[in-house]
Amino acid sequence: MLVRYRRNDVFLIPVANGEFSLGRVVLKVDGGNVLVAVYPELAESVEAVDLGRLSSSRPVFLVETMDLRLKDGTWRLAGNWTPPAELSIPVYKTQVEPGGDFFEQHVDGSIGRRLAADEAARLKKQKSFSPVLVEKAAQAFQGVEPWLPAFDEIRIEESA
Repeated sequence: MLVRYRRNDVFLIPVANGEFSLGRVVLKVDGGNVLVAVYPELAESVEAVDLGRLSSSRPVFLVETMDLRLKDGTWRLAGNWTPPAELSIPVYKTQVEPGGDFFEQHVDGSIGRRLAADEAARLKKQKSFSPVLVEKAAQAFQGVEPWLPAFDEIRIEESA
């Protein structure tokens, strides 16, 4: 049976030895993808999750991924929590024509205004990462797995 999830649902990502990192559905994206935030807090079970603790926490990863692990129940839901301040939804860059100008691209795929060269240089192209990579990133953050360069792409910068 498929699990239904919604925006702001908090879920558990397996880390190791019966511990789980906490994640949150930030936004559902068309095509079976979700934008999720992963927090540094750990829990030992769904019942042990203290949603109130997340209010003083800052996520370490913000990543677009497929919703398979949510739907199949691998990432078990632990409740629904609305943060006191929502994260900024990323804006990306895209080219409409190869070699042409860059334009804003929103997480839903819609195209915005033309970007100046300096703006385009600061933005990334939209990319989705596998749920397994999200799990490995959470494990690496907790020191269980080695850190891979791909994790830098989904890590929220300290100054953000």
